[in-house]
Formats: sequence, C-alpha cells, structure tokens
Amino acid sequence: MGSISIDVRSMLFFLNPYIELSQSPMSKNQYRLLILAKLAISTFLIGVIVSRVNLSDVWSAFVGSDKRLIVMAFILYFVGFCIIALRWKLLLDAQGLSPRYLTLIQSVMVAVFFNNFLPSTIGGDAMRAYDTWKMGGGKTQSVSVVFIDRLLGIFTLFVFALLAILWGNAELSFIPNIRLWVALAVLAGVVALYVLFFRARQVSDYLQRHRHRKYGVISRPLEKIFSAFAGFNGKPGVLMLALLLSVLLQLNVIAHYYLIAHSLGIDIELSAMFIIVPVSIVVMMIPLSINAIGIREVIFVAMFALYGVANADALAFAWLSFILGTVLGISGGIVFMLRRRIAADIEVT
Repeated sequence: MGSISIDVRSMLFFLNPYIELSQSPMSKNQYRLLILAKLAISTFLIGVIVSRVNLSDVWSAFVGSDKRLIVMAFILYFVGFCIIALRWKLLLDAQGLSPRYLTLIQSVMVAVFFNNFLPSTIGGDAMRAYDTWKMGGGKTQSVSVVFIDRLLGIFTLFVFALLAILWGNAELSFIPNIRLWVALAVLAGVVALYVLFFRARQVSDYLQRHRHRKYGVISRPLEKIFSAFAGFNGKPGVLMLALLLSVLLQLNVIAHYYLIAHSLGIDIELSAMFIIVPVSIVVMMIPLSINAIGIREVIFVAMFALYGVANADALAFAWLSFILGTVLGISGGIVFMLRRRIAADIEVT
C-alpha cells in the first residue's frame, strides 16, 4: 500500500499544473451539471433503443453466441495493446527515452482502466503522460508524446471513416453533414501532423523571438510545448512507421468487431465492417454521454440496420463489445494495483 500511495502523490504532483489551469469558482457545479446532463442523455438513448427491441431476442443472441469467437475477439484487444505500446515506444525512442516494452503494455492497460471508470477525472492519457514522466521525460515532453500518440490514432481513424463514407454504398443521411465534418477533421489532422513533425522547431524559435510582445504570457508555455515536439523534426521515418502502426491498429479493431458480430450469428461481410466500425467509433467519440453509453447502442443499431441486421442482434453486438471493454478495463485496474512503482521497472538501453 505504501508504494501505491507514493505513486498517487507523485501523480497528483505531475497533474497539479494542469488541474490548476482548469479550476474556476464554478468548476464543481459545472462538472456536476455536465455529468447529470450526460447521464440524462445516456438514459434517454438507452430507453429509446430498449423500447424498440425485444430484450428476449437480445438474450437469445447472447445465449447462442459462439464463445470461441468471443475469446478470439478478446485476444485481439491485447494485440491492440501491443500495437499501441509499440507505437508509443517508437515515439519515446525518438525523444531519447528507451523504456521497457512490457512496461508500456502495462501502462496502456492501466490507461484503459482509467478511461472506463474515471473518464472525467484523471483519464487514461493523463496516466500515460504521468508514466512517461516517471520514465525520465520532462512534464511538457511527457504530455507532448502522449498527445502525438493519440493524434496519430485519431487521425488514422478519421481517414478510415472518410474512405468508408466516400467509397461505401451505405446512405448515412441520419448523421447530418458527416462527410463535411469527417473531411475537415482529416484536413486538420494533416495540418497538425505536418506542423508538429516538420515545423515545430520553427514555431518554437518564432515564439522565443517574440516573447516581449503583447502575448508573452501565452507564448512562453507554447514555446515549451513546440520545443518538445521539435524532437520529432527531421525524423520523417518515425512519422511513417507510426502511421503504419496506426493503420495496423485500426485493422485490428475492425477484425475485433467482425469476430464479435459473427459470434452472435450476424452474417455480415468484412467489407461492411470497414464502414460500420470507423463511422461508429467516430460518432462515439462525441462527448455527449458517459463512456458513449446510449450513443454506442444507437449508432450500432442504425449502422447495422443499413445491412439488414435486426435491431436485437445489433443491440446484442453493442452490449457485448461494451462488456468485453469493461472486463479489459477491470484487468487494467488489477495491473494498476499490483504493479510496482514504474521507476523501479524501467530498463534504459
């Protein structure tokens, strides 16, 4: 217990500057109202979906599911962890840090736990940034590496979604202006990756030269941030390999959901999953409910309906994917409780 309490104190020390930046006199009340609003949206959406489905049919889908395919889908979750950890290690190596690969896998699992059960407090990305700091990275550097890692994943997801929307035959009129918003997100991702991987040093130098100007208070922290990103400049191979790993990760995610679908007897082609999965995940990223509860059920039911899948089967699919994610989050919590202080588990090569 002593080691855990030390880790928690260290984590709070690391996060304190970011907590202070977000504090305001009304922050607690606003936070409560936000949680209540998200809970209300989740409850409403679940109520709408359940009212249109025979729950006995959902239960029958669970009972008749192929448990072997479910196990295979669960294993692919861990394959995804390995890919994320490998991409993270690639970015850390580019910054001069060389942590143990197994340590990064454990950290990714812990991050999933925090994403599932404490999404509005610390969050998985903050935990990974904290672990990076414990590996020897500076605070700004730690946050920057995790930010780049998350940006690469989200960018690739939106690229998959855009390709699915443009070349797929499914009509997505029930999602207003989705083509426009996804295209804008991809464009923003291209610009962000270009600046961070090829122009961060110039931006940092520019901010340094203009410290004395009116916006010096803002430019100083931005200078530190872009200075950390500058560690990736001149390393296009890192970007290319990281993007390749991101593509492999998205393919793994699609395969994971494909196995879940077939475990429930949903006879759907793999090509359809290249449309259903990216679009659904993009929609679930909209922070309107708690852990996408409600939104997950609505979007999967709507997307599967485009391919003639019954609402009950689609709802079973949504709930089974949620159950597997929750079980995985619990395993991450166990890792968090059992792992030694991360500083004692680092091997620098």
